[in-house]
Amino acid sequence: MEGENEVDAVALFIKNFKPSNDLVKPDEETLKKISESVLPEEYITLVKEYGFGNYGNGIIKVINPFEYADNLYTWLGQKDSNKLPIMMNAFGDLFYYRIFEDGEEDICSLEIHYKDINVCGIDFEDFVEEYLLDEDTQKCVLRKELFTEALERDGELKLNEIFLFVPALAIGGGENIKYIKKGDAITHQNVLFQLQ
Repeated sequence: MEGENEVDAVALFIKNFKPSNDLVKPDEETLKKISESVLPEEYITLVKEYGFGNYGNGIIKVINPFEYADNLYTWLGQKDSNKLPIMMNAFGDLFYYRIFEDGEEDICSLEIHYKDINVCGIDFEDFVEEYLLDEDTQKCVLRKELFTEALERDGELKLNEIFLFVPALAIGGGENIKYIKKGDAITHQNVLFQLQ
């Protein structure tokens, strides 16, 4: 049954990425836009029941797709309402949902530091179970070790805040705690795009 998978994927996500205490529930207008969009039911349920913000101490963030859509479209080179950002790691890389004309769907990552796009899962359940919980993903994509160091040194991230590399990786920074600072996610995504 479809409803069972939905509950399973959301429950699995919540079990592995504990919601922070300061999640922000969407207002009615945002919830209506999300519900009328192409986004999967699991994401809609997650946002309705829990809200936007930090999960797993901020290693992953559930984001308002409409606040980050323009950045995604800038990176992709065109606006496409069949592609919407749903999550972001603590370092600003976006995870976005896309649905094709034939009804097929997937979730991709936009790695802003390395200017790379990868398919992460064929649906929300696959994205959570097979991708986010994968040891290699936790190590390389979520940068779990570096995240833990930064969290211990700099404290929790705010709603739209990320850990960023200064200088940016593209101009000589490194994936090392000495290059980590906190900053605004949307601003940093725009800055990194300008470095292309």
